[in-house]
Amino acid sequence: MKRRAGAAMIAMFGVVPVAAQQKVPLVLNHLAIVIDSATYHDVRHSPLFRGEFAAMDTSYFTSAEFTGTTRLFGKYNYLAIVKPEEYGAWQVGDIGIALSTEVAGGLDVLARDPTLVRMRRLAPETPVSPDRVEQEFALLFGGVQTVRLAGKDATSEHARFEITQYPDGLIKLLAATDSLPPSNRSNARFLAHFYDPRKLLSYVSGATLAIPVDDIAKIVAVVTRDGVTVFAEGEGAIIKLDGFTLHLIPSFVGAGVRQLQFALTRTAVGNPIYRFGPKSQLRFGPGPIAVWDFTSQ
Repeated sequence: MKRRAGAAMIAMFGVVPVAAQQKVPLVLNHLAIVIDSATYHDVRHSPLFRGEFAAMDTSYFTSAEFTGTTRLFGKYNYLAIVKPEEYGAWQVGDIGIALSTEVAGGLDVLARDPTLVRMRRLAPETPVSPDRVEQEFALLFGGVQTVRLAGKDATSEHARFEITQYPDGLIKLLAATDSLPPSNRSNARFLAHFYDPRKLLSYVSGATLAIPVDDIAKIVAVVTRDGVTVFAEGEGAIIKLDGFTLHLIPSFVGAGVRQLQFALTRTAVGNPIYRFGPKSQLRFGPGPIAVWDFTSQ
């Protein structure tokens, strides 16, 4: 049954396995979602997000890939909520998907894929915001290495996709205080400086994202070559990573984030429901989970 499902996925998306390429385990590093200004305002100023839900920072760089972002830090990954730019590249409905490899040399292996190009994420200029967490984030993660799809294989601006790995220099910097071995390249090690276990958020456990069909096929092609479990769903796909499920659906009737799922550190008392903006609803429970629906009426 699994073989037939795999063959169907290959036929549907044109995925040709590369036998000589070593499989590199992938996990979620972070998601970036661009939401409407009203919802972003409500989230940014919500007492829930500011005090209870997760360790949070907000960035307003003088020059960067985007100018307004609120990050919610989990133990293994994080969520970047992006404010749409009036004249910039990020618009409502755009998505950023960043996976990462926690294996030493994993990015070197991925860079051999002819569809991928290696890049270095440059540190932004000094943030306008004096927020300490933001200053530290810019310092620590400015040199992250990435590979991205390039040329005819590149995804569109509406679904930016990359695979990252934290650099050796950052490992040396952390080793001075966390005493962990250089072989430990887990996301948890690098996010420990920002993650707050006293907050509700443990990690992002799932997402349903509506993106162009061509982008779905290109992302599926990359993760399939690295042995990730992928299930076809019409022209969409369900991608199963360790601790995270990514559900990609065609953006025929509107692009953007449809739903996010979170694992929590504890059960929220009373299973509360919060609304942000015109269509966004965050539901807690039952149990230590939360679901954020962006299509609620």
